[in-house]
Amino acid sequence: MLRSNDAAKFWRWFEEKSEDFRFFREMDPEECEELFGELTERLHLYCTSLFFEMRSDVNNEGELIITAEGDEDFFDDAEFLVSKAPTIDHWTFTALIPAEEDNEGIEYEDLDLSPSEMWFTAIEDEKHPDKLNLVIHFKDYELIKQSEHLDTAIFLLLQSVLGEKMFAQYINVYAITELPGDPEEDGYPELSTLPEYIAAMREERKKSIG
Repeated sequence: MLRSNDAAKFWRWFEEKSEDFRFFREMDPEECEELFGELTERLHLYCTSLFFEMRSDVNNEGELIITAEGDEDFFDDAEFLVSKAPTIDHWTFTALIPAEEDNEGIEYEDLDLSPSEMWFTAIEDEKHPDKLNLVIHFKDYELIKQSEHLDTAIFLLLQSVLGEKMFAQYINVYAITELPGDPEEDGYPELSTLPEYIAAMREERKKSIG
């Protein structure tokens, strides 16, 4: 009951502020920072391990994404909160960061990464049979590896390719290295095909169990 009450309090507050948030891109940076800071405080009254992403399109149609930043222990909290969201004009509410359709990549700090220009090797781990150890290959790794933001950028890119939930469920660890050969000749799949690879892996395991 307490959890429901905390969720209701959050949504009552957000509904009052919803018009302000729709136009956050038009605010002064200081005003926007203050508003987002208040949103974080209100969200943490419900659960201190949840965070958010705010998006809006050219028509100021807003989307609020509640994320657990990959921590599976708090996926249920994010999904419960979003399940209690009211209907608010011009707003969509999403639990956990979704996979991006037609993913063209991300720009993060000094990095511009595209999953169609990266490749992977997937290694099964006996200790974690439902997950993969992933090696991500770059052609220009020697240049890329100099960025102090590379680890964070790869984490964000994998979430955008797989979605937060699939990333947490199916990726155990990942490493980054040089592409050791020609991707076509040597059969390295593009990182953009990782969701299909995982889907095929799941089907194979179902067949082997069944």
